[in-house]
Amino acid sequence: MNIGGNMKKKDLVAIILLSLIFIILFIIIGDKKSIIGKWKSIDAKDEYYYVFNKDKTCLYEMTSAKLNCTYKIDDNHITILYEGNEKENKFEYSFNKNNLIIKDITGKEYKFIKN
Repeated sequence: MNIGGNMKKKDLVAIILLSLIFIILFIIIGDKKSIIGKWKSIDAKDEYYYVFNKDKTCLYEMTSAKLNCTYKIDDNHITILYEGNEKENKFEYSFNKNNLIIKDITGKEYKFIKN
């Protein structure tokens, strides 16, 4: 009986199984788009940005002004509260390839690309 040979086969099987698990996890987790980062408007006359941070703070930045904000995400909706304004602004958001698309309550879409 070759104990060393059986151990090598078991080790090889364990390594293969662990590798498959890591590949599957990477595909599942790595495929999700993240809103975190700086997003530049791509179809507006004037250039502006949204910066979404991990700590749920954000910044709306135009050439003439900057507004601090906070946000929360619920499914495919993002609610933004701009500093100095008590009204929450709720938008639908989605991703299309490398673009972030934010849709307001009227249905108008705003497209952004990660900067």
